[in-house]
Amino acid sequence: MNRFKLVLLIAAILTAAVIIIPSFCFASFQEAYEFYKKGKYYDAEKLLIKEKELSPNNLDIYAVLGWCYYYTKRYSAAIETCEEGLKINPRDTRFLTTIGRSYYEFKRYNDAVANLEKSIAINPDYAYTYYYLGRVYLEQGKYILAETAFSAGIALDDDRYIFYRYRGEVYEHLANYIESESDYKKALSLKPNDPKLKEALIRVISKQTDQDIEYSSP
Repeated sequence: MNRFKLVLLIAAILTAAVIIIPSFCFASFQEAYEFYKKGKYYDAEKLLIKEKELSPNNLDIYAVLGWCYYYTKRYSAAIETCEEGLKINPRDTRFLTTIGRSYYEFKRYNDAVANLEKSIAINPDYAYTYYYLGRVYLEQGKYILAETAFSAGIALDDDRYIFYRYRGEVYEHLANYIESESDYKKALSLKPNDPKLKEALIRVISKQTDQDIEYSSP
């Protein structure tokens, strides 16, 4: 084989490798993502760690891996992985939101709020970030801020029972039982037969009755 043919052969092999490797990586990521969607977080994690070595700048890998760590309650690993992703793209809100949620689990509420607010500043149209922020404020007893956050989430996505469930809880803490009853009923309409929602609705109706009796007493 002469030198010219050898060069052509090597070039063909390299070209094929360039084409095959990304396709293989993409297929492996898709498999990992399917595992993630099915709740098979550890299976997804194994593939994603390998993929991260092959494609260290693929932000999707960091995002899904961070979620796997979060949903298996390895919050420190979730934060660390998402911080790696932020070094590649500081404006990727997936990382900021996951970090915020992880700090919430650690009860580091100021850090949780800081990251969730950064996420909202970059992408103000994602309803769940407001919901997560509302959960932080609710846990802190900052009910007015919690109500504002949950309402913002509902304004963007009014079809999530959990948004109404927690805003109903906020209204209950504020002794605004009429609004609380309305939200619990809305949540039940979206998730019928939920026993906790039924209990909450009965409880707040009882409180509302007691409040009416108190106000009507001479």
